[in-house]
Amino acid sequence: MKKWTSFSIELLPILGCALFPLFFELSYQINLYMIWEGAYRLSLGELPYKDFGIPMGVCSWVIPALFFKLFGPTLFTLAKAQAFMNIVSGLAFRWILVNNGANFYTRFLSIFIFALTFILGLYWPQYNHTVIIFQLVALGFLFHYFKYAEQKFSWAYLIGSGFFFAVAFFTKQDGGALGLLIGLILIAIYAFQLRTVKPAIIFTTTVVALFLLFILPFLKYDFGYWFNYGQEPHYARVSLQDLLRINMEESRWEKFYFIGVLLIFYVQWRNGTITRMSFLFTLLILGILVQAMIYQVTSYVPKDNNFFFHAFACAFILVQLQHSSWYQSRLTFSILFVLVSLWWSEKYWKYADKILVKTIFKPSNQDVVSINTYILQPPECNFYANLSTWKKSSLPSFQNIRMPESTVNGMNKLIPLIDQVRRIKEPIVLNMSELTPLAVEANFKLETGPLWFHLGVGMFDRELNQFLTRIEEQHYDVVIFEHLPLLNNFYPFAVWEKLGQHYTLVDSFEAPRIVYPGTIEVYVSKRLTSLQPVAVQTMH
Repeated sequence: MKKWTSFSIELLPILGCALFPLFFELSYQINLYMIWEGAYRLSLGELPYKDFGIPMGVCSWVIPALFFKLFGPTLFTLAKAQAFMNIVSGLAFRWILVNNGANFYTRFLSIFIFALTFILGLYWPQYNHTVIIFQLVALGFLFHYFKYAEQKFSWAYLIGSGFFFAVAFFTKQDGGALGLLIGLILIAIYAFQLRTVKPAIIFTTTVVALFLLFILPFLKYDFGYWFNYGQEPHYARVSLQDLLRINMEESRWEKFYFIGVLLIFYVQWRNGTITRMSFLFTLLILGILVQAMIYQVTSYVPKDNNFFFHAFACAFILVQLQHSSWYQSRLTFSILFVLVSLWWSEKYWKYADKILVKTIFKPSNQDVVSINTYILQPPECNFYANLSTWKKSSLPSFQNIRMPESTVNGMNKLIPLIDQVRRIKEPIVLNMSELTPLAVEANFKLETGPLWFHLGVGMFDRELNQFLTRIEEQHYDVVIFEHLPLLNNFYPFAVWEKLGQHYTLVDSFEAPRIVYPGTIEVYVSKRLTSLQPVAVQTMH
């Protein structure tokens, strides 16, 4: 098969799974608000730590900010940015496979598993999986260097690898640090194999230089306060007890793969078939599995953001099988393709099920108790939202995004309310809610401060006291506050209590949450008590 033909075929699952969600209406999800606001602030030219504080690096928001410049600051633009990053991740994964000798059948099946388990479930950007994407690119550069180290200018691939490992770290510390540790171990082993320190020097110099570049310019903007490396007011969010408990109670697949890889390595070692590249590839797979086991504890949202390990482990197994005569037949490939499709069906079936309900299956009778109806729908009985009742907003920034009808109506009343303030003065708005695109729709200025308001994570006592003082002084004209009683200070309870004392509550509506429901409340300064939310008109 010609090189470009095989590449085109291998590209199909990557493009299909990356672009497929763009053809559906998407539901608003948690943590989407902070990605939107960070990207929006960067697109306006604001600087991290100077104009907004974050407990991590800014790299998670760079690609979404570029897409905002191209397509406008809408939520659906974030989905387009994630589709692009998913394509990059798939290509990077393929690059790693190519440099480790995987043939066409192995590459396609491994990429297909990667697309089903990792890509298809990621249609919103989030730092917890963006860091993995940058890590994959870094590993692609690194293994390309391992394979072609003798070529002229091969050192450029070491620099590229070091660059993306640094970018990964300044996307998310835990995932980035684990990825960088894998890279450092691989480059150290490679340098030992060749009895030369030159690759290690080039790699580590690049990483150190990038770290200095990401840190030194921002020291004057309180970088040491904001960035979380375990210092006060932060704390190290790693617990040995949690690591042991979760990995002993769960992680069945990771442990199964880990033991399997060790057994295969032992057999190869006894047979004397281990090569320099196969040894490095084995170390990579073991490192990925360990990373996935740790990462599920330190970065637990979304639940499956560590599922990248499936494709790596399966690719390792398939690479060992690809030299067998039975494996190289089209019949075997077809059977394996069908089995993979059935085994990892949960992600694509969610989309297929929506289509089948509309075309073939009728909705189940709600009066009959079944797996679909044994839990009642009211929020007081069910922590999970009934997404079938959600609707789209007519606001441009929320294009193609479904939210609760109450949320849509609440936003339609809120914007005219802020416009009423604008007739009197330039409104000062504090938006402590997940509806961050209201900054565009209601045209109010974002204030300098934390990017998000989770007490102890995105902001600390210093910021809390500042907000409490400003509320007492009636500094804000309008405050939008999201009350989430089931979450630990996701938006500070002290702010909510202070608002009840010093501001007038003029409206409340449902928060756009799939789990752990909450209420978005609209407060107006008592200096502007004549203002009331405008009645909602029917939107056509």
